[in-house]
Amino acid sequence: MKDSDGILALLQDIKEMLFGIALLLTGIALCLVGAVVNGWLGILLAVVGFIVVVAGLGYVHHGYTHHEVVEKQD
Repeated sequence: MKDSDGILALLQDIKEMLFGIALLLTGIALCLVGAVVNGWLGILLAVVGFIVVVAGLGYVHHGYTHHEVVEKQD
């Protein structure tokens, strides 16, 4: 593995974690709006928000545990 491969893997992990955090915040916002809105639209927003939160958790977990960068001493 070249030296730049470890850096690229680390950047990919950071990108996945940031995307997961964005999904988490969006899902939480949808759930909160769904809790305020009455009727079937509120239930729909809450369900969609919950699905987005679960997807965000998956991205954060995958980005956090995906790669391990090991530096070799010459």
